[in-house]
Amino acid sequence: MSDNIAKKIVSESFKENLVIAIWWKRAMAFVLDAIFIIGVLVICTKGRISYAWELYILIENPSETIIWFLVNWFLIFAASWLYFKYSGRMMQRSLGQRFLKLAIIYGDGTMMPENNWEKRAFYKLRYLLPIIGVFIGILDLIKIMRSETHQSRIDWYTNTIVVMDWSLPSEIRVLLK
Repeated sequence: MSDNIAKKIVSESFKENLVIAIWWKRAMAFVLDAIFIIGVLVICTKGRISYAWELYILIENPSETIIWFLVNWFLIFAASWLYFKYSGRMMQRSLGQRFLKLAIIYGDGTMMPENNWEKRAFYKLRYLLPIIGVFIGILDLIKIMRSETHQSRIDWYTNTIVVMDWSLPSEIRVLLK
């Protein structure tokens, strides 16, 4: 019984010292990540990945361009999923989050388990959906701004909190890369 009370007191004081990440830093981190992913894809495909956004070519000649359109979007989704999954596993955050000093921790204040990064990476793909993704992103930003815990739907699904890395205790901060 006393162990649970002590754990509760420690976790409450731990959470009091955390600084929750503000919405614009989270949005900017995602934009930086998207720029990085698309930049790598532009280099790897010699610029052909840009055909994914040229809908008029698809409308003018769908029989010849549908395959390349779908291949490009598959590459974008696959590269994004792999990037968010493995950057999370290796650094406990993405490069954009690292640049803006953000950290993702589990709801109980510990580092996020490795198997949860797949789910979090998959949920982030919704922001990449053509046209719809922008609206989903805006709705999530509104949810972050209005919520007391400043959590998006992805945070709710994966039981995570996005905080400023400098507000973490030193024993957790040393695990970040």
